[in-house]
Amino acid sequence: MVQKSIFVVFLIGAISVSYCLAKEAVPTNLELVEMAARQAVDSITIGGARMSNPRLYVEMQSAGEASWLLDNLLKEKLLNLGWQVVSGQAQSGARSDTTSEGYKLNVQVIELGLHYGKVWRRYLLAGKMVERIARVALYYELIDGMSGEVLEASNSKAEVRDVVPASLLGTLAETKYGFAKPELQKTTWDRYLEGGLVLTIIGVLVYLFYSNKTAS
Repeated sequence: MVQKSIFVVFLIGAISVSYCLAKEAVPTNLELVEMAARQAVDSITIGGARMSNPRLYVEMQSAGEASWLLDNLLKEKLLNLGWQVVSGQAQSGARSDTTSEGYKLNVQVIELGLHYGKVWRRYLLAGKMVERIARVALYYELIDGMSGEVLEASNSKAEVRDVVPASLLGTLAETKYGFAKPELQKTTWDRYLEGGLVLTIIGVLVYLFYSNKTAS
């Protein structure tokens, strides 16, 4: 009877832990990528106030569907530094304003997105946990519009990790952007293991139910 009670307590504890983790407020995949992007952008170090002309043309390459995210974060960062920001689209639409009137910031996106890392169970009867890894890597150059000289050139990287219940991934990955919606790889062995684990739990519970009736 003591062993049965211990098992039931363990089962309830494992389920409770899994439920509590599922109820925790965690960022979505897109929000996690945004955290990494903000850190990468914040580490870009180009002076604004010390420049002779604070007018800055920004041109981004290889951003793809994440261009809106980086564009917003870059503008926020550069405006706080004292730059007068002109986007690449505005520059192409007004050719009379040439980059010789100020400076140009070229930003190339080397990596931007989220993928799933380790997958495991904290407890035998608990749900799977999944590691999420958001990475952003940028290369940028600050160019003098008058001379064409590269004044600054550097890399900017950031990585944000966390661990979430696999049961929440469907909700957390709800987005139209592919860079924040990776696929969780699931092997055939995982499917067999999960099916066997469920059958084992059901079998043990049935055994406990009938053994308790027999004992009474």
